[in-house]
Amino acid sequence: MEGVKISDILEWTDGVAENIKFDFPVKGISTDTRNLKNGELFVALEGKRFDGHDFVQEAFRKGAVCAVVRRDFELPERPLIKVKDTLKGLGDIAKGYRRRFNLKVIGITGSDGKTTTKEIVGRVLHSKYNTVISEKSYNNQIGLPLTIFKLSSNTKFCVVEMGMNKKGEIDYLSKIASPSVGIITNIGYAHIGFFKNRKEIAEEKSRLLRNLEENGFKVLNFDSPFFNYLKKVGKNKTFSFGLNDGADYQGYFDKIGEDSFTFRIKNIKEEFRMNFWNPSFIYSGIIGIIIGLKFGIPLIEIKKILSEFKPLEGRSRIIDTGRVKVIDESYNSNPFSLKMAIYHFAKRKEKRKILIVGDMAELGRYSYIFHLNIGRYLNKLPINLILTYGEKSKAIKDGIKEKERVKSFRDISEIFEFLDRNIKDGDIILVKGSRIMGMERIVNYIVEKFSC
Repeated sequence: MEGVKISDILEWTDGVAENIKFDFPVKGISTDTRNLKNGELFVALEGKRFDGHDFVQEAFRKGAVCAVVRRDFELPERPLIKVKDTLKGLGDIAKGYRRRFNLKVIGITGSDGKTTTKEIVGRVLHSKYNTVISEKSYNNQIGLPLTIFKLSSNTKFCVVEMGMNKKGEIDYLSKIASPSVGIITNIGYAHIGFFKNRKEIAEEKSRLLRNLEENGFKVLNFDSPFFNYLKKVGKNKTFSFGLNDGADYQGYFDKIGEDSFTFRIKNIKEEFRMNFWNPSFIYSGIIGIIIGLKFGIPLIEIKKILSEFKPLEGRSRIIDTGRVKVIDESYNSNPFSLKMAIYHFAKRKEKRKILIVGDMAELGRYSYIFHLNIGRYLNKLPINLILTYGEKSKAIKDGIKEKERVKSFRDISEIFEFLDRNIKDGDIILVKGSRIMGMERIVNYIVEKFSC
């Protein structure tokens, strides 16, 4: 953060100053006293399991220049900025700071593939320009502002991911980021529990497009049933990607291997390689190509970046322990991404395939039927052993005809015991579930227990 003073914070938040005698410079913004640095401003956020107001005194001991707090909070003789809602205050600061810079923000949302797409787009742009990329999955009302605070006068691009699990969230984040480019990877069933149907999800995702800068553009999935609806949103130009005829950037596979695939794009001579076992990630690759070409990145450089990109932890990474292979899809799960992962997993050549699947969260009243349908889908596929983990995923077993090839578990320790007795050398194991299930614990256990 550069060039910000306490007076700017007061203006952006419309806050009330208390015990502020000098217009101190603000070196940065922190919401966590564990990593707060001297000269930063502390924003006391309130959550279900914590209250940042309990740490305000600690923040000052560590050198905080001021604290943004709720209106009823008192701390004599300490400089405070009082606001009605500290989370909104954090967003207001980010919104004000963002508008100081003449740069391009690339906003990415969708039901699947956001983080991988964000990383690819970010690396493509960073090959030529000073680019800020949101860390990990910093895609919510806390993470996105923290990314914005990394902007400087040298920044040319900022690539941000926008997640949601309720109405109004994408609109809120888009108004903070003020994007030039809006990318929607797809519209699936993720978070359907908070919406009536997929159309409502599409409407919420479309808020990104409604908040684009005047000279910006949209990048949309041509294969999506919501393409025509999203194309009509706003007045910005649309560039489409997909595998079907009619996409502006139509991809098609050259070769699909065990751990990688190659593809081409219609009317582009180059062949592109991606090191993913799941070919569904072609969409992220095509988006990276579109953004690169639109902003002057040489095609040969884009090709190099795609070929060197490795799957992120928890997102399609293959781990070879020497005895077994683990496909780590532990970060998250929803009906579409799980079905695609299972489909491509079943095509692999390994002799014995084990699927470990955890609950898919945030499906609401649709939860049982979506889990049941996964079970029905598995009836068609040559997967030797299926383990379900969690209360909701038990419904998968209801959909499977051959009950002897599926086991259901509530306790993760029971899964560990079962794996100890049943994993064989040469097995390949796909682990996938929603974030709340902590499926990475299963991945880590297998890697530690079954390494040479």
